[in-house]
Amino acid sequence: MNIRTLVLLLFALCVQPAWSQVDADKGQALVTGSESAALNTRLALRDLWVEHIFWVRNYVIANQQGERQQAETAATEVVANATSIANSIAPLYGQPAADQLLKLLAGHWGAVKHYSDAAVAKQAAGKSAAVDELTSNAKAIAQFLATANPNLPEATLVSMLSAHGGHHIAQVDQLGKQDYAAEARTWQAMREHMLVLADTLTAALVKQFPDKF
Repeated sequence: MNIRTLVLLLFALCVQPAWSQVDADKGQALVTGSESAALNTRLALRDLWVEHIFWVRNYVIANQQGERQQAETAATEVVANATSIANSIAPLYGQPAADQLLKLLAGHWGAVKHYSDAAVAKQAAGKSAAVDELTSNAKAIAQFLATANPNLPEATLVSMLSAHGGHHIAQVDQLGKQDYAAEARTWQAMREHMLVLADTLTAALVKQFPDKF
């Protein structure tokens, strides 16, 4: 399967699972009234996941333009954001689980960076290897999250995380070709997908830990 076919397949998988019971387009809250802890968690996770794609995009652009200092700064922020995402689960699952999630998120970032670097170097083999890394990592993250929370179906998570990887791939290629109109559409899809992912994770947390929300 070539990269273009894989990207199209991953976009097709980018759908909101019905079981999450969240309407991301309308901004429908997970909770009402005094249940502010769940709402605050939802909003915090939304910010964190959107920040992830923001800094990755900054890296991709700086990398393609040869702006080393800007790229290094963006890469540092990607790692800092991943640390924040991982540490957000520590109060519920413990620091060892957060550390494990950070390793998995580092693998995701490493695969995206690998793809971006290979694209700049025009190395088709490197791009293909990075796609394999993204695919494998999506399965690993899905397995981790599904094991930690029975309200997160592993197969659904694989689809969602694979679609997220597909967005990164499409974005790198579109920016590389200076197809900014297409990249703008990809960015919109990426952002909406991150909101769905954050809402999905929040819904599962609220269901698993009702005494905390």
